[in-house]
Amino acid sequence: MPPTPDRLSALDAAFLDLETDRAPLHVGWTMRFAGDAPALAALRRHVDGRLDAIPRFRRRVVRPALGLGDPHWADDRGFDIARHVHALRLGAPAGPAELRELAGVLLSTPLDDHRPLWRLYLVTGLSDGGFAIVGQAHHALVDGMAAIEVATMLFDELGGARGAGDWAPARGPSALQALSHAAGRRIGGGASAAQALARTAAGGAAALRDATSTLTTLTAAAPATALDHSVTRERHVAYAVASLDELRTGARRHGGTVNDGLLAAATLAVGGALRRRGEHHEHVRALVPASTRDAAEGAAEHGNRISFLAVDLPVGEPDPARVLQLVRARTRARKLAGDAGTGDALLRAADLLPAAGRGAVARAAAARANFSVIVSNVPGPPVRLGLLGRELLGVWPAVPLLEGHALTIGAISYRGRLCAGLYADAVVVPDAAQIARDLEHALELIRKLPAPSATPWRERARTRRDRLRTAG
Repeated sequence: MPPTPDRLSALDAAFLDLETDRAPLHVGWTMRFAGDAPALAALRRHVDGRLDAIPRFRRRVVRPALGLGDPHWADDRGFDIARHVHALRLGAPAGPAELRELAGVLLSTPLDDHRPLWRLYLVTGLSDGGFAIVGQAHHALVDGMAAIEVATMLFDELGGARGAGDWAPARGPSALQALSHAAGRRIGGGASAAQALARTAAGGAAALRDATSTLTTLTAAAPATALDHSVTRERHVAYAVASLDELRTGARRHGGTVNDGLLAAATLAVGGALRRRGEHHEHVRALVPASTRDAAEGAAEHGNRISFLAVDLPVGEPDPARVLQLVRARTRARKLAGDAGTGDALLRAADLLPAAGRGAVARAAAARANFSVIVSNVPGPPVRLGLLGRELLGVWPAVPLLEGHALTIGAISYRGRLCAGLYADAVVVPDAAQIARDLEHALELIRKLPAPSATPWRERARTRRDRLRTAG
């Protein structure tokens, strides 16, 4: 029986199609560990022993000649763990600033598309103890949620180690088999895509308005800012940290979530960055990734299952409480409009297009999308992670930049903290470290927000409820 191609979805392939020299589209992260660093050979054995659970980390992208068939993953017959796991030592003195600078250099380097699309660097020589791992994986390979699942596999609970297994590359499909599979999938895939679109349109005219609203919001006019262009693929990274529980409590006092709190803090930090550039806007648009992954989907099926919300951030509002309230209301409105679900259905339907058509659609959509910053928040692993007995202390993500954009903010929750990473075009945003400090200060402001004062009608309602409870 011929092998079935492990094809890229429309969204997976879009991240390859949208990549440019100034905008390599890999996800990155910086992980800090306690204890002495492991030997490079031990780290390579450790990682190699876990790749059976994530087979695409031994596969490369194959693009059939002349576009005959879909791009698909195929085992790299020359796979060598030494090409993917490296070690670097920082010269003294090597503090947080030097680690950030090194991470920026490493994450500026595109991945080799002739090999599996990921890379890890073991970084030693840190003056404050411990060691770091700076990693990257192409967005075609993982989204934010899948990256967390992969990390949980590679860096599992303290003490749990698995041995390396025997692996041999499987035979990939021939060009004719890939073409036949692509044709068959489009014929058979029409039903499932139609069902997805039918579910989206099940509400009739209201659902069609929602779909139109989703596309209109993403492409509607938005203020142009100094952050809306690219100059270089060189990147600056910077980090911020906040107490997760305290941020959640502060946001809840105003009816918000942790994600609302992050967006509000990002609003304050980005607003400050724009004012330093002499710009004064009432709002700027943020693109907010939203997971559409089903609970039953496992980490072995990495890929991308995300859609996007477009949220206008009130950067002209100075009051943190008011910013949080506006962000909460606007995010809730986009969710109630069904933007994420509609976008997911449209992406599934795009799977029916041939590869060249999907690429053209992706590039056209990206060119028309109006936003100034991406803000992403991913729930972290529910367990404490470790590496060869060394405890993971924190992880800071780097969300990739699309061509024409200069700043992203990503966050991951882990061990009671929200770890936020800024990723920026080094020329357009030389003040990434200052924006990170502003973000951390803004997160602190959100954390400390007092409960809003009760209005007279709320006081009367509370009094009536108390009387009813006493009478009962």
